[in-house]
Amino acid sequence: MHWTEKNGLKLGGFASLGILAPELALVFCSRAGGFSEPPFDSLNLGEGIGDDPEAVRLNRAKLLDSIGFPPESVARGRQVHGTRIETVDSGGLCDGTDGLITTRRGLALAISTADCYPVFIYSPTEKVLAALHVGRNGAKAGIIGKAFGILYGTHHIDPYTAIAVAGPGICGDCYTVSGGDAAGFPPETIRTEDGAHRLDLLRFCELELLKAGVRRENIKSAGLCTSCSADLCFSYRRDGGRTGRHWTIAAIGPSP
Repeated sequence: MHWTEKNGLKLGGFASLGILAPELALVFCSRAGGFSEPPFDSLNLGEGIGDDPEAVRLNRAKLLDSIGFPPESVARGRQVHGTRIETVDSGGLCDGTDGLITTRRGLALAISTADCYPVFIYSPTEKVLAALHVGRNGAKAGIIGKAFGILYGTHHIDPYTAIAVAGPGICGDCYTVSGGDAAGFPPETIRTEDGAHRLDLLRFCELELLKAGVRRENIKSAGLCTSCSADLCFSYRRDGGRTGRHWTIAAIGPSP
């Protein structure tokens, strides 16, 4: 992943996606360059978490203007750590939804996170894009597999040509969970030391993508832990729950 500066914002992306899918636009937002005061400093994009609503509005406007998307062209879910997935063809907010799928060019799908993983799946052949909010509960409940059920059944994608991208999220060294929460995850995603259970949620996402048929070389990761990277990332765990939220945004654009 590489970072660029635009209008005072620090934005992340993947140069390699231009080779695999030149029409796919994908942007990770850091926490820098916004209007929010501590502890939400400064590009907090999340509402209803204690930040000044006007600061959030200004942050969103600055971000969308910087990347060239009008607000009405952005679809989001009101995320609840579940597995509900909506197919969308217009901007707006889908209540109780942690996954979005679209075939509409120019419609941006935004996922909000602060430790959970934003996971995007794109089929260059069928021109269909999925955006998923993958936290512990949604992962265990099968949101990635459910997304592929829709992508296969409705859109008939070929997993061999599909691309999957995971944005920044909490790493396996930082993410301690209870024994009950660890139960049900594959052994290779859990490390237990001195009674502490550590969950490698990114590894779990990768295993689910491989199980669905995505080629290993077509799975990309930001390689950035939200908890370890206080200068770039908000982290719910690190900051005791009082922190901001990032967006990761993807859209199908015109082919070059």
